Amino acid sequence: MTGIQQKTDWKNLFKINLANCDDSFQKHEIVKLIIVMKLKKKYSKQNIRIYTEWIVDEKEKLICDVFFENIKTKECYAYEIQKNYSENWVKGRDKLYNEIEVPYFAFDWIPIKLKDCPNDINEINTWLDKYIC
Repeated sequence: MTGIQQKTDWKNLFKINLANCDDSFQKHEIVKLIIVMKLKKKYSKQNIRIYTEWIVDEKEKLICDVFFENIKTKECYAYEIQKNYSENWVKGRDKLYNEIEVPYFAFDWIPIKLKDCPNDINEINTWLDKYIC
């Protein structure tokens, strides 16, 4: 089993990185930013950390779009945003994420399919509610 490889930077509890500035990635980056904003708003009174483009496993080159840690409840979630994906892709990713070990924390991953995401910003905001833990 592998564990989270990156050291936590305690001075940067919210770190946003853009994966790509290409026009084709605009919706991806908007969805990522809205997820971060929703998590921050929902858990504003708790100790949390949110990172984007987080290296979950260096060996497997596994990078999630949003990595969320709730220190109070000892929970971690990795959000992966994909344009489209198959059931086989989810099974393969599920196998990779199940091997990840985060000491003292419960860990899960959440796939988000951009193909099903609406184009209107207000609709995206509402649509993402079902993915916020």
